[in-house]
Order: sequence, then structure tokens, then C-alpha cells
Amino acid sequence: MTSAPGRRRDAGASAQRESERRRANERTGQHQRARVTLPVTATLAATFGTAAALATVWQAGLVVALGIVVYGVRQTYRRADDNWAKGAAGERATARLLAPLERRGYAVLHDRAIPGSRANLDHLVIGYAGVSYVDSKAWRSKKSKLKLEGNTLRYGRYDQSDALRKVVWEAQQAGRALGCDVRPIVAVHGARVPGLWGQRVEVQGVTVVAARKLPKLLQNLPPQPGWTPDRITAIEQLAEQRLPLHRS
Repeated sequence: MTSAPGRRRDAGASAQRESERRRANERTGQHQRARVTLPVTATLAATFGTAAALATVWQAGLVVALGIVVYGVRQTYRRADDNWAKGAAGERATARLLAPLERRGYAVLHDRAIPGSRANLDHLVIGYAGVSYVDSKAWRSKKSKLKLEGNTLRYGRYDQSDALRKVVWEAQQAGRALGCDVRPIVAVHGARVPGLWGQRVEVQGVTVVAARKLPKLLQNLPPQPGWTPDRITAIEQLAEQRLPLHRS
């Protein structure tokens, strides 16, 4: 077995790089806007601060001026919601949950590229039940719930059918590269998963499971004929070759 704990550092790397790229672009835009907004803020602070000081006492004017400055700076440099950073954190959390499986004969790889595509595979788990592809979802909004309506999974009011189809497609691409079937799984961080005891649900060909239950789910999958330690190692090595680390 060639799997190594150091691979956990790969988890979420693509999402983290995208988060950093977007944050850099956002910061550049903020600096550009600041050239206009900060002088306006200073003018308003001086105007209203002076008015407050003349109407009452100078301390009141100072408080008003400082309040306007603080508000203007905060509005100018307010950060947008960073879903990429949340996604990276979710992938790292999944990697930590999967790490103990490596000591039980599983091979675990993270953030692998799909050849000919910009897509990536969050996690591949190779074991005695074959190969599973795990897609991490950080669905942590306190305002949104995960619910199943017929054969449609919704997060809040948003239909997740496209997301599930993408997970199936990614698993199929991994299967083509490895020459075997790959089971698609979504590991959910945050939102309660509908179904028995809030643990898992099967929908549109995908197993959706609460992330904390993922290791148990994988270990309880029935062993498949031919999946010996030698084959696990061979498929792991093939994955290293055909599904390299995602670099974009």
C-alpha cells in the first residue's frame, strides 16, 4: 500500500486556491472603489461631525465623525461570502474523517484531476468493496434545510439535481480512467440529511450521507470479489497515474 497520511494536505487544495484567487480580485476591486468612497466618507464625516459639534458638544461631533468613517471603511472593505473557502474546509474535514481508513487497508486520495476537464474529484476511497468517489458538500446555512421531495433533493429552495448529476458524471469519469465501477457518494457537512435517523438517503443514483457517518458507511459496504490488498494497491497506483493532483 503506497497511501500516505501526507496526502491529507491535498484535500481542498483546488477550492482553497480558487478562494484565494477570488479574494485577491475582490481586494483589488475594493482598493479601486476606495479611491472614490473614502474621500466621500471623509467629507461626510467632517460635515456631519462639525454639525453635531456645533449643535451639542465637540465630543458628540467626534463620535459622529468617527462613526461615519468606521461605517464607510467597513462597507468599502466588506468581504463577500466565500463559498470556495467553506468548500475547502469541508473537504479537509472529510479528509480527516477518512484518514483512519488508511490504517485498515483502504487507499484514500484527494483532489484528483479528471483528464480533459477542469473538474476535480474531492476524494477517492479504494477498498475491499471497490472504489467510491466522495464529493464533499459544506451545506451549513442556518436558514436552509436539506429535504427530499419525491426524487428531488433540495437545499433550501434550490434543486440539487444538477449537482447530483455532476457527481454521477465525475464518478463515471473516474471509473473510465480506472477500468472499474465507481460508487458516487455525497458527504454533507452541516445540514441534517433526510432519511432514516438523518444519516443517509439514496437519490438519483447517489448516496447522500451525513459526513460524520461516512467512515461507517464505507466500512459497512459488502466486500466485492477480487478486491484483494494487491488489487487495491494496483488501482491506487493507476489512480496516481491517470488521475493526477488537480493543479488549476
